[in-house]
Amino acid sequence: MLRPLALFLALALPVQAQEAPILAEYWTNNGSLPPEYAWETEVTIREDGALTLKHCKGYETEGPACKIRRARVVEAALDAIRAAARESGLAERPARETDMPVVGGGLTGGAVYLDGQQVRLLSQPVDADVARVSPVLQAIAAAIPRRFARFLDAD
Repeated sequence: MLRPLALFLALALPVQAQEAPILAEYWTNNGSLPPEYAWETEVTIREDGALTLKHCKGYETEGPACKIRRARVVEAALDAIRAAARESGLAERPARETDMPVVGGGLTGGAVYLDGQQVRLLSQPVDADVARVSPVLQAIAAAIPRRFARFLDAD
C-alpha cells in the first residue's frame, strides 16, 4: 500500500529545475540614508545567462519593499565577464581593501566565480587595485539589461 502511494506522490510533485551555477554577483546601494530614501539592489547572473535582480527599499530584505525582476544575458556578455575576471589577475592576486574607507555615498561590489574559485570585487579596494576591479564590475554592469538601470542608479 505504501509503495503505490509513494510512487503517486513522487509523480504528483512538480519537478524542480536545477539552477545553473552562479557566474557573477553584483550589488549596489545608495549609502546610509534615512529608510525612506535608502535602497539596495542585488543581481545574480548564472552560467546559463539567467539573471535575477532584487531591488529593496528602506533597509528591507523581503516583502513588499522588494521587487524581483528576471532577464536573460546573452552569451557575448557572459564571455565578457569571464574575460574581464581572468584578465584582472584577481584570482591569483586578490584585491586588498583600503585602509581609508569612504564614509557616506553609495557602494558597488560583487564577485565572479571562475573554475570553482570566487573572485571578490571589493567596493573599496586600495588605489593600486581599482584598475583591476573596475573593469570586471563594468563588464557585469554592461551585461545587465538597460531596462533595469533605474534599479542601479541613485537618480
